[in-house]
Amino acid sequence: MNIDYLRYFVKLAEIRHYTKAAEQLCITQPSLSHAIHLLETELGVPLFEKTAGTPL
Repeated sequence: MNIDYLRYFVKLAEIRHYTKAAEQLCITQPSLSHAIHLLETELGVPLFEKTAGTPL
């Protein structure tokens, strides 16, 4: 498990917006999305509930 991906998850959970979280983490939004996807794959569960009309 990549410790940076866990940091990304925590920041995204706090900010609740991929682009803004990526900016604060000094990474690109696609990199953040990819890291979260890899973390979800490794854990075998979705980490965020994605619904229409919400940032996540």
